[in-house]
Formats: sequence, C-alpha cells, structure tokens
Amino acid sequence: MKETIFKEDHQLNLEAIEDILTSFYYATDVPVTLYDQNTHPLGTYFEDKKICRYFNQSETESSLCPNALHFAATWAHRLGEPYIFVCPSGFVNIAIAILDGQQFAGSVIAGPIAMGTIEESTIRDMFTIHQASPEVLYNTTLFIRNMKIFTPSQVNHLAKLLNAAILSLYPNTEAYEKLSSEYHDQSEIGERIHEHKKNNIPLVYPYEKEQELVRQVKEGDHEGAQVTLKFLVNEILLIEGGNLEVIKARILELVTILSRASVEGGASLEKIFGLNLDLITELNKIDSIQVLSSWTVKIIDHFTKNIFNNIYSGDSYLINQAIEHTRANYMNKITLQKLADYLHVSDSYLSKLFKEETGISFTQYLNEIRINRSKELLQNTKMSIVEVALFVGYEDQSYFTKVFKKLPVLPQRNTGQEKNKNEIFKPLLRVALIESCPAPH
Repeated sequence: MKETIFKEDHQLNLEAIEDILTSFYYATDVPVTLYDQNTHPLGTYFEDKKICRYFNQSETESSLCPNALHFAATWAHRLGEPYIFVCPSGFVNIAIAILDGQQFAGSVIAGPIAMGTIEESTIRDMFTIHQASPEVLYNTTLFIRNMKIFTPSQVNHLAKLLNAAILSLYPNTEAYEKLSSEYHDQSEIGERIHEHKKNNIPLVYPYEKEQELVRQVKEGDHEGAQVTLKFLVNEILLIEGGNLEVIKARILELVTILSRASVEGGASLEKIFGLNLDLITELNKIDSIQVLSSWTVKIIDHFTKNIFNNIYSGDSYLINQAIEHTRANYMNKITLQKLADYLHVSDSYLSKLFKEETGISFTQYLNEIRINRSKELLQNTKMSIVEVALFVGYEDQSYFTKVFKKLPVLPQRNTGQEKNKNEIFKPLLRVALIESCPAPH
C-alpha cells in the first residue's frame, strides 16, 4: 500500500516524509528541514550540512530566521507551489507547504543553498546579523568554501524536484492546483487593473461576451462556457474594484440570466429553480474574492449538465460522447463518418445506435443545432444569409444566394434607404436551411 503524507488521524506521517527527504538530500546534497504549522522543526535531515548550526538563529521567537521561515512557508501556502527565497544570512532556500485539504499543516524547507559565489560582504553581514563570536569565523569560512554552488536554473529544478517528491505522498494534488490557479488568476487581475490605470483605458462590461455565454450554455458547450464565464468574472472584478458585495450581486445577475438560458435550452424549470436556491445560499456565505472565483466554476456545471441531461438522458457513453462532440463542432465539416472515426466505431453502428437512443438520425440532430444557431445569428447580428450558412457549417451557398436574389428589396419608410435584407429573409430561414440540407441517413 502506498504511503501517504498523513496518517488516519491526520497526523503527519513522519516516516514517509523522512524517507522522501532523505532521498532528496542524497540526490542533491541539499539539507532539508520539516516544520509544523507553527514553524517549529520536527526533523532536520543532514543538519551537519547546514551553516545555520554555527549560529543560535532559533534561540528566540523574535529572531530574524524563524520569522523569515514562517513568512516563506505562508507564501508557499498561498501560492500552492514552491517559494524560493533568500534568508537573512544571504543564502537561498526553497519552501514547500504541506496541506491538509487546503489548510496549512506544516512545511518543508530545503537549504541554505549557495547560489553563485559567496562574497566577503555576505559573510560579514551574516556575522553581524547573528551577533556571532569571532571564534566561529574560521569554521564557517571553511564550511562556506566547501559548499556546493548552484546556478539559478539548478535552484529552480531543485524546487520542482522537492515539490514533486512531496506531492508524491498525496493521493491527488487538487488542493495545490486550486491554490496555484487562484493565485495566478488574482495576479492576472491585479496586472490588468494596473495596465488599465496606467493607460487610462475605460472599463466597460462586455455584454457581447454575456450573450456568447448564454449561447454556450444553451448548446451545452461546457468547456467554452467555462472560459467565457471566467473572462466575465474577471471583468466584473476589474470594474467593481474588489467590492465583494457588489461583485456578488453582479454574479447573481449572471445566475438569473443563465437560468433563463438553460430553461430555453431545454432544462427542467423545476430542477433549475431548486438548484438555484442552493447556489444563492452558497453565494451568500462567500466571504472572499478567492472563494468566489472558485465557486463560479460550479455555475457552469450546474447549468450545462442539466441542459445536456435533458437532451440525452440515456445510459450509452458512446452517444453521450457523440452528442457532446457534435454540439462543440457543429460549425466544422462534421459528418457521421468523421464522428465514427473520432469515437473509433463503424459509421453504420453509430448511425443505428444514435437513432435508437435519441429517436432521430445524426443528420437530423446536426441540422437542428445548425438551424437554431442560424436563427440566433440572424436575429442578433448583421451577418448575411450566406455568412450565417458558412458560419454554422453549411458549405453549399448556392441555394441561399438563389433565394437572396429572387426576393425584392423594399425601401425603408421615410428614409428612402433599402430595408436590411436580413429582416426580409428571417421568416424563411428555417425553410431555406432545411431544404438545403442533405437527406437524413
């Protein structure tokens, strides 16, 4: 059975950790220390390789070294990844947080590490900081001369290696990935706010992206909706400047809009309403931007899964994948044969199973998706019939062009201008598309 970082009682598994850290030392010649959540040492592996042993750096809680180590461990927790820092003595160290769930449970710190040549001024400052006696000068000077020198690139690889070693003791690394993602998202938002202020760029809410999100939810495009929602949430964070209550109100508006879209897409009104109450209850309890950003991921799962379940609620994994792939790629040159190749089955088998499971042929289903999307484009954009046909995946434009030329152009009342041709053709769209489609398989 694989050793894990915690025992059943959630205490650190010191034996498993010691085995990992010992292997790290022998592979790298870098000493490592394990600390608890209060930065008290639980074990130092190869302490004789640490220059710290010549100084009483941990003598008091207020001394520089313990404070620096605690700060580094805290940052490693915030980052969800290794934190490389320089200690008060001028040496490089690597901090890795140990997490129990997302709670800080301790840390592992590798070092001190000599990165580049140790200058005389570094040694002098080190003795001043630690108020060391002249008697230890000779021993520490000899120690420094024998220290292995690492380049910045090597230190970076040491950090990756130590991080991988610690994470190998976890059954999964979701907590670390979540913290890392949240931190990078917040950093990106901060940089964008700075860039907007620096260049005096006005902050305007992208309503066109909101419409795109509605369409993606209706179509069950889970991945596309996740990307668009993340963009919208980041824009809201930028515009509202970190005001949590206002941001929560804006997110609630999005939930309302998506609720309507999901019902229009075919989801059960009763089910959506019930789940919305749960979402709103959770939203009210959120007390930080970081938690809110993570929570929004659930919104898309909530809506797209309910729409998809309404589209297809059978047990066939194959048809489930076929529908997801078709909805995500309807605008491309997708055929039954290409879909069968993608799913690694014969086209005849897929055609038969699709009809049995859904009640319609694959071609009929594909046409339904394209027709519905075409209607939306003609209602909400200035695209022509031909442009719409090409956009949704129809390659033969001849039929649309033929219909376009036959219809009369009507003048606008009181303007003398020609009426927008799209307005004339919208009622004929469904007929035009259906007649231009190939016969169902």
